[in-house]
Formats: sequence, C-alpha cells, structure tokens
Amino acid sequence: MFSQYLQKLLGKPPVKTKPIIDAERFGTLKSLLQKELFHPLDESKAFLPEETALVKSVRTETAAMNRNNVTRTQAYLSYYRRNPEVHWSFLAHMVSRNGGYHMTDLKSSSMTHLFSKEDRQKFFFFLERANSAVFADSFPQLLLYEHSKRRKFPLRKFLQIFHISRFMAPIWESFLNEPHSPLLTSALIINEQRMLQERVINRTRHGEILRRLDFQLQELLGFTTVIFPYAKKQDRLYSLTGLTVERFADPKQRIETGKILYQLLFQNPTVFQGVGQFAKAVHHTGSREDYWKSIFTSEAPSAIECKVYSPTLLDAWSDHSFFPLPSIDWFTMESFIEDLQTFPIIKKVDLTNKVLENIQQLKNINKLKSII
Repeated sequence: MFSQYLQKLLGKPPVKTKPIIDAERFGTLKSLLQKELFHPLDESKAFLPEETALVKSVRTETAAMNRNNVTRTQAYLSYYRRNPEVHWSFLAHMVSRNGGYHMTDLKSSSMTHLFSKEDRQKFFFFLERANSAVFADSFPQLLLYEHSKRRKFPLRKFLQIFHISRFMAPIWESFLNEPHSPLLTSALIINEQRMLQERVINRTRHGEILRRLDFQLQELLGFTTVIFPYAKKQDRLYSLTGLTVERFADPKQRIETGKILYQLLFQNPTVFQGVGQFAKAVHHTGSREDYWKSIFTSEAPSAIECKVYSPTLLDAWSDHSFFPLPSIDWFTMESFIEDLQTFPIIKKVDLTNKVLENIQQLKNINKLKSII
C-alpha cells in the first residue's frame, strides 16, 4: 500500500504485477530459504579427486572468460545456446553488450569535453569492476548446473566453494527437480544485484562513483539506457526497445529493472525473435556501430566526421584485473525473499526516437562545453 501511495505522490501510476510462481510453490520455496538463514555457513573441505578437478576446471574457464567485456558477453551467449532453459544467460548477454557500449562511450567523440581523462578512467573502472564481479559470481553457477545435468552431484557443496550466496542453493535444487525459467531468472537477478551491492558498492572505492553528481548527469543524458536492437530498418538502423536505469545506487530499483528487461526480452515474440537474430548475426565489439552503422563509426575520429566516433572495446580500453572481493553473503534478511513473488506487467516501448534525441543532446552539450 505504501509503495502505491508513494507512486501516486510522485505522479506515477502503480505498476501492475503478476505472480512468478503459484502461491503454494512460493510458500514451499520461502520455507526452504528461511531455513538457509539459520544454517551455519559450513564449507566442506572433503573433495574427491574428480570433484577437485571439476572445481579447478570451473575456476579456469571462469577466469579465462572474465578477461574483458567482449569475452564475458560471448561466454553468456555461448552458454545460452547450449542451455536455452537458462533464460538469464541470454538476458545477461544483452545487458553485457550494453555494459560494453557504456565503457566505449567514455572514449567516444560525444564525450571528449564532458569529463577529464581521470574521470573517464574512474567510470570505466567502476563499470568493469561491477561487470566482472557479476560474471565471477554467476558463471561458476551456470557451469556447475551444466555439469549437473550430465551427472548428478551435491551442487550445494560446490556453490559454497565458490562463495555463492546460500540464497541460490534451494533455487538451483528446485530448478534441477522442476525447471522454471522465470523463477530462476528472477533469483539470479536478485542474487547478482544484492551481491553487487554488498561486495562492490558498499565495500570498495568504486561505489563512490554512484554518489557523484557526474553520474547523475549521465543518467539524465541517457547514458544508463539499456537498449535491445530487435528490428532492422532499410536505413541500416535497428529499432530499439529497453529502458533507462534510474537510481542505480538502489539495489531494489536495479532488481526491478532486471525483471522489466527480462519481460521485455522474453515475453514479446517480436522482440525475442528480433534480438535473437541480432545476437546471432552481429558479433559484439563494444562499439555502437554494431547496431547503428549509419550513425556511429569505429574508425578513427577524423576519418568520417559526420558520424559519432564509437570505438571498439579493445581499441578503447586495455584489460584490467582487480583484487578479489570479500566473500560476504548478502542473504541475511528474510525480507529479501519477497522479491521472488512477482514480475511487473509491462508493454513493449520503442525507444528509437528517444535514443536518437539523446545522441543529439549529448553532442550539443559536449560541443558547448568545448567552448566554455
């Protein structure tokens, strides 16, 4: 009731929702998750030789694919093609593409005068830290599930070794017994955003970037807009759907954003098929030229002056490694379980014209700042 009152006060209509699973199944799952809160975190030390080999294999593959945004993005897509029931992996692929765009935007010709070299680097380090942290937490889970389909083993035992939240153990066990893709997707969205909040935003210097006025300016300019190209036009422009991420520092808001993006991607056949065709046809480079060749170019800034310079990730940034994050479990409150109850009911929104306006606005502000 309070959330509906607040939305009305802010001039926004209440968001309609639908249950992710029926009430009986949610009640059973909630009971299992409640028990997890009272279980001591007991990491088993006894591993058979073949189990040790599996742990090493998962660690090696995760580290290799976590090299940069391009390798992560491809890893998510390759995994989804092998395991299409894991919807989250395709959603992660498309969100990761956007993460790459945001990284290269910092070196684009539209931002040459908006931020200093030092500030651009700080923004990049935050984006890279956040994206790599999500991959380091999620990809071992995906690989372990894939192995468990071939040969059953105590998945919970392995999740603890990789410092995965105890929140995910009942989720994966439930999925193995009775697959439910929307439930798993919702749980992974919750897990990754709560993990990100606890281990990166609250406990590292990278979290400071969210409290800076510069980042708020980025939101106003549509810098945090997540787009899904879904239909190619004759003028070489893809039509875009998606949304602008608001209040990124709020984990609850990021969870709702993830749910909305999932609904946009998987619930509308036109979008799902179109985005799937785009992902198959267009290799991710990090340059926005990937989807709008008539507006962006990855060539040197002086080569095609009528276009916006949008470099590839490999041209814009070198690979960067970070110190390991603290292995703190975010799942400490029963109220976190409630985020598993519902999905928002949304309609497809075409963002093509809005994004075009944002591009022009950004170019104008950048030009204005160059003469001030």
